[in-house]
Formats: sequence, C-alpha cells, structure tokens
Amino acid sequence: MIFSRRREGHTLLLDGNSLNAKKVSDFVAQSDAKVAITPEALKRVRESNAFLKEEMGKNVIYGITTGFGPMASHIIGKGQLKELQYNLIRSHATGAGKPAPQDFVLAAMLDRLNSLLKGYSGVSETLVENVSSLINKRIIPVVPRHGAVGTSGDLVQLAHIALALIGEGEVFYDGKRMEARAALRKAKI
Repeated sequence: MIFSRRREGHTLLLDGNSLNAKKVSDFVAQSDAKVAITPEALKRVRESNAFLKEEMGKNVIYGITTGFGPMASHIIGKGQLKELQYNLIRSHATGAGKPAPQDFVLAAMLDRLNSLLKGYSGVSETLVENVSSLINKRIIPVVPRHGAVGTSGDLVQLAHIALALIGEGEVFYDGKRMEARAALRKAKI
C-alpha cells in the first residue's frame, strides 16, 4: 500500500525497504501528505543505536570516536563527541548558487529518512522522529544547487538538511524563507 487514508489527507508508511520513486513523487505532489514510521522500522533504529552505544564503550569507531580523514588517528574525548558531530555538519554545509527546488529537497529528506529506517546507521529514534516532523510540517532546508568538488556528491546537500535539524541555517516554511531556529520554534519542534 502506498498511502493509508486519513480524514485530513494521506499517510505514507515508511519501513526502510519499500520506498520507490513513484511513492516519493506521489508524496511530494500531495501537500497534505504525511509520513509515518512502522513500528518494525523504529525497532531496528533503536537496536542499531543501542549496538552503536555499546560498541562506543568498547572500541574505537572511525568518525564517531575519532577524527575524519587525516585526523582518523586522533581519538576524540567523550566530552567532545557531540561537538565533533556538530562541527562535521557545519563544515560540510557549504555550496553556492540558488536554492535547489523545494520538492527536490523534500524528496531527498524522504529518501534519507527511509535509508535511516533500515537500521544500519546507528542513529537515534529522536533523529528519525525529528526528520519526519520536518517532512510533515514541510520545513524544507535551503540547500544550494552547487556542492563541493571532491565530495561524494551528496554530503553538502545532506549537511544543509542536518543543519536545519540542529536549528542552524535557513529553511522554507509557511511560504517564507527564514532562520531554521525560528521555523522549528514556530512549528513546535
């Protein structure tokens, strides 16, 4: 089933596996469509996150407890782990040019949420809930059309989406371009 019917609109159920281009296209085309996460997918997210937390206590994990690239041999202290992740987002949130079309960004957010629901990333349940809240409230991060040379092709764009999740950068919300923090406050996220 692509959508379940609700009185006020449609809900796309995400399970981490069955999303396809047609479902994404249909979702983006329906401004009243909402996304919901299946209990099985949330269970996988919780299990993956618990596994990551357990491993962090026992092992060195690249990019989680270490720096990145040439700084991979640098072990990050427990008190700096959150700061490392915030700085990674900020350092990749570059780019230039006009904003990418909002429908494209919404589609990318939907696809990324679905990928996270596979349960292989170690992300928190709070993260997937916040991404789904942004999608459902149509808070669309401002993502520049042009990324950076030498990245994998989506790091810049995903960093701008993540930036909005931490209340930084700009978003489109209620037909206006505004600071992400203001939109999150207005949407009660």
